[in-house]
Amino acid sequence: MKPDGTVFDREWRATCAIRQIDKSSANALIQKHYLKKWPGVNVLILGLERHAALLGVIVFSLPPRETNKRYGGETWELSRLWVDDSVPKNAETFLIGRAIRYIKKKYPQVHALVSYADPSFGHLGVVYKASNWTPDGRTDQERKTPRFDYADAKTGKKYGRRAHVPPDIEIVRVPRVSKFRYFYPLNK
Repeated sequence: MKPDGTVFDREWRATCAIRQIDKSSANALIQKHYLKKWPGVNVLILGLERHAALLGVIVFSLPPRETNKRYGGETWELSRLWVDDSVPKNAETFLIGRAIRYIKKKYPQVHALVSYADPSFGHLGVVYKASNWTPDGRTDQERKTPRFDYADAKTGKKYGRRAHVPPDIEIVRVPRVSKFRYFYPLNK
């Protein structure tokens, strides 16, 4: 329940719709997401709409190639989830649940979904647990050597690969934070 007492109840559920939207429609919402940028290869963008107002977005993208092998078939990554603060908190689980239904109906070839919770931003995966996703360890837990990001020594801007760093920047190596991994099999 939010401080003002609102809950995502039957009335909210009855007046909200989930529909496929294009990137330009979702761009303003992605800019409000804590990462403020789009993931690599987007395969599906769904919006949460109420009374013709776009109040949330969920974006699925293609994960690294080895993810399909890990989960035994075509896997999509839930890579962005954002819901306006005016919407009751449990709307995230509603949006995830409806997105899963949509994918099962429209994309039966998709075998599983995966997502990550980044503890460096205070995310522990609570919304995934509430949506019945299965915890699947942490990223990099099988690695023998730690991974690093590169950061601009003056601004702190991070770069995931050395090749992406502009040539005139002084960099520092920053240990990469291991994220919590969750998956959702679609053949349940």
